[in-house]
Amino acid sequence: MVLKWRGVLKVANLSVSVVAGTLCFAPALAASQGATLTFRAGCSGGERIVVGVVGDLLFHNSLQRQALASGGSYKQFWQSLSPALEGADLTYGNLEGAVAQGVGIGGRARRDPGRKWDGRVYGTPRGSLLFNYHPSLIGDLKETGFDVVSTANNHAADRGALGFDRTIDALGSGGVAFSGTRRRDAAPGQRWAVKTKARGFTVAFIACTYSTNGMPDREKQALNCYSSRDEIFEEIRWNAQDPDVDAVILTPHWGVEKSSAPKQSDRAYARAAIAAGATAVVGTHPHVLQGWEKVATTDGREGLVIYSTGNFISNQVSDDQRTGIIGLIELTRMSSTKAEVSAVGFIPTWVTRGRHRVDEMKVGMRNGALRFSAPLRRLPTGNYVRAREYRNLVRSCPIAARDSSLGVLK
Repeated sequence: MVLKWRGVLKVANLSVSVVAGTLCFAPALAASQGATLTFRAGCSGGERIVVGVVGDLLFHNSLQRQALASGGSYKQFWQSLSPALEGADLTYGNLEGAVAQGVGIGGRARRDPGRKWDGRVYGTPRGSLLFNYHPSLIGDLKETGFDVVSTANNHAADRGALGFDRTIDALGSGGVAFSGTRRRDAAPGQRWAVKTKARGFTVAFIACTYSTNGMPDREKQALNCYSSRDEIFEEIRWNAQDPDVDAVILTPHWGVEKSSAPKQSDRAYARAAIAAGATAVVGTHPHVLQGWEKVATTDGREGLVIYSTGNFISNQVSDDQRTGIIGLIELTRMSSTKAEVSAVGFIPTWVTRGRHRVDEMKVGMRNGALRFSAPLRRLPTGNYVRAREYRNLVRSCPIAARDSSLGVLK
């Protein structure tokens, strides 16, 4: 594969310098155990925030029944992880499906059954994958620390144009920001990015999807990563140049389901997005973990790419599909400049099926060394952190040498 690019590409502990011209070597993404990603801004003084990112929020029928049973809730699935989710300054997830009150299969308005699984409005008929979740999900997300979600994914159109609109209504009423879809009556020229704020930082999220599973999107309510690529890159550049925006995070729904490696074309896309001004790229859709990359640009920035965060909660069955992460992206704003990625980490998670829940995965030891599962070995394992230490991220400088002006991170 031949790519036109300029800069330095760093993958885990590998580094390839590229001059103006042709990149003919694409290093493997798989991070060897013990590999670590560090960033130069991690040793600089400045204001900092931590952005938490999780993968797919995917509620199959069995999870819907559990959540909507008497005394149930959606938040019960990840309750044990709420300290880290709430503790991060901003927390993002991919909302994989509609949250459309009273909308049935085919996108038609139906009598709302209330807060229960009926298999038609909330839930799906046997064999169907046309997801719709009860609007109480939004309050549960908000209560447990979620600030922003992507609504652009292959299930975004599962309940038609009305489903798009009512999902947006539910998110607006529940106070959870979103990116990736629009109402049918959106104003001409409405921006796709959503600006979120935390501790004096403004972070713009831009979400897009590779498709809507063949479901019609006649009103162009979902942003497509590929057919709208030029529009997306313009959105990245516009927000990166906005003096009120500190960082831009692109969240594409892309790749191949169950594949442990990203497509080469998506690797090129991610690097181009960083070059255009994105601070980080955080992908979803494969339902399994994929590798991370650090990308250095010609203007001196260091960007992060997480190709797939895997599932956060679902009823999928393989060990790979039950392994996920809370990704941690620390952003530092140095004097009069944009924020940069300064440190990263991940908390491994595991979905228990039956009585579903997602908890922190305990990483064992062998011969005095941490022992990571095969899915986790795709990540820079030197960046592993425990949930209770989610702000204690790896740096290339001793903690004692850090600028005292950073203050105490809560």
